Amino acid sequence: MISDKTLDEALVELLRTKKALEALRAKRKEAKVGLMPTVDSDHWAVIRECIKEHSAAKRASLDLTRKLAELRAGK
Repeated sequence: MISDKTLDEALVELLRTKKALEALRAKRKEAKVGLMPTVDSDHWAVIRECIKEHSAAKRASLDLTRKLAELRAGK
């Protein structure tokens, strides 16, 4: 049986992941605005501007994956 504590922790991680992904999306849009559309290296320039947000989104996603595994295990 899934405990209420595990449910609450999974919900917290879900909201944290959502917030991190939204921050990454906003930062990517912001980074793309300042670039010229004809430059071939736009992709890498955007990535360089979003490293912090990208890392935060990956960490949050991994933490959410761990909590979902606990839910599947019935903890």
